[in-house]
Amino acid sequence: MNTDEIQNIIDYAYPKIQSYYGKGSLDYPIIDTSYKNTYALHSGEPEATGEHAETSIAEYWNGVIYLYLPNIKDKEGLLRAIIHEYTHYTQDSELFSKYKAMYSYDEDPTEIEAHKNEEDWQLFIK
Repeated sequence: MNTDEIQNIIDYAYPKIQSYYGKGSLDYPIIDTSYKNTYALHSGEPEATGEHAETSIAEYWNGVIYLYLPNIKDKEGLLRAIIHEYTHYTQDSELFSKYKAMYSYDEDPTEIEAHKNEEDWQLFIK
């Protein structure tokens, strides 16, 4: 997928995802595709790398969903990443923090819900 294709998918699907899952307590997060990975995002070094090859991360308290496009291989992966992070945005922030401290990633109810919602990705195809 090239940059224009990715942006077209985001432009089409993201408003539908917002409508389908509803609004959280904060303003709608924007989508930022300008970083290659979480290391580049947090270090300020564009070429920074590390052991984790995540596709996305939400910093919903800052109003941003970051999509790491080099790690997203296709339309399905793109839509799953948006849905996953958007789900976190809609979740209760106090419970989100509490669950992060209580559970492993695979047992965290917020992650289970986000992964379950990813299965809806086909609802948002043009």
